[in-house]
Amino acid sequence: MIKRVPLLSLLLSIAGLLTSAYLTYTHFNASALLCSADAVVDCETVTTSEQSELFGIPVAFLGLAFFAFLTVICLPFAWRVEALKWVRLAAVGIGVLMVVYLVAAEFLIIGKICLWCTAVHVITLALAYLLVSSSLRTSNL
Repeated sequence: MIKRVPLLSLLLSIAGLLTSAYLTYTHFNASALLCSADAVVDCETVTTSEQSELFGIPVAFLGLAFFAFLTVICLPFAWRVEALKWVRLAAVGIGVLMVVYLVAAEFLIIGKICLWCTAVHVITLALAYLLVSSSLRTSNL
């Protein structure tokens, strides 16, 4: 499994990058997301809510920047730089904190769920699990 971590982390980062790019595109172009709307799931309500921006910056764009950064530090050459291990771990730590904030906003404030956002959250948590568990397996802890 450890040998597959670089490839899996790169693929997850690219998946997050593409999903965040779609969310960013729809945010800036006021396009409708491909998402059903019902009593619980309503992507448009979530992505146009007050919580869809943080300090005036769309969270979709923050996600795009986050996954672009992760994609670069998960490229094959980056795995040869030991210091980047800590950068990857710090990045996914920040990503997990952001997921907690955004999921809380969806459930507690907005009262709706965005499936596209949920995809980004799952990708972030999968990356965190992959990188942390890989780090623990290869460390002397």
